[in-house]
Amino acid sequence: MDKLQHMRVVVAIAETGSLTAAAARLDTSPPTIVRLLAATERRLGVRLFERTTRQVQITEEGSMFVEASRRILGEVAEIEDALLDRRTEPAGLLAITAPVLFGRLHVAPVLNAFLHQYPQVSARLTLLDRVVDLIEEGIDVAVRIGPVTAPDLVVAPVGRVRRCLCAAPALLDRLSPIGDPEALRHAPFIRMQGLMPSPGLSFRDGRRVVEPANVRMSTNHADAALLACIDGLGVGLFLSYQTREAVAAGQLRTILTEFEPDPLPVSLVYTPSKRISARTRTFIAWAKTRLAERLAGDPGDRA
Repeated sequence: MDKLQHMRVVVAIAETGSLTAAAARLDTSPPTIVRLLAATERRLGVRLFERTTRQVQITEEGSMFVEASRRILGEVAEIEDALLDRRTEPAGLLAITAPVLFGRLHVAPVLNAFLHQYPQVSARLTLLDRVVDLIEEGIDVAVRIGPVTAPDLVVAPVGRVRRCLCAAPALLDRLSPIGDPEALRHAPFIRMQGLMPSPGLSFRDGRRVVEPANVRMSTNHADAALLACIDGLGVGLFLSYQTREAVAAGQLRTILTEFEPDPLPVSLVYTPSKRISARTRTFIAWAKTRLAERLAGDPGDRA
């Protein structure tokens, strides 16, 4: 008895709502579907569906069997795909998106190495500081910074990045010492909207919120906010990789590190298709390892 085939039949009946539709989906005849369903119910000793001449209604036992069957069939499909990938050289166009600066610093080097390793793959790398709809824009893999709440996406964590407060040394020399978050309430401030969708600054304990009253500039672009801070216009909240070069060059100084908000997760995000291409599956495995290594090796992102 082919138990996997019996599982496919039961799942098809449950998903299509009829024996005839299940037969069409599985490219077989209705009598075959009836025979396989009856054999499955005899073996299990339960009714999986209540059937009349007009409709098919799944039973509680049927729902349990369908849920388990979907999981088992999914695992079998994943194993088959993985084994097929071992025999198939990745090829074709790979579409990836990432935030602009993170993409330049981290994703592009990882992708370049991947393209050297797999010469039959080409890539379209789109760097945007906004959330992209993967299906609508034809994206295979997205790199996301921050929580991903969409239930219809697979999220593979690769590391995290700090959120840090920075200002130009010349500005800090002019201001009263900033030793506590409350000092930011009246200090000149540069607000980057992507990191601060609301006016308030939240800190590590999650309870304290400070709303800067002297916002000198509000912008949706990290480079503009960074330049304003380097020019001494105000204190700004950034991701650590965005300020790394400016801090190393002495153009910015990190402040209030003991109070800074919790780090944000960095993840690879993709649609949960059972038949994603070999190139996509191979790139996900490649990028998970290499992005994790890069983030773990960046002293600015270890907190």
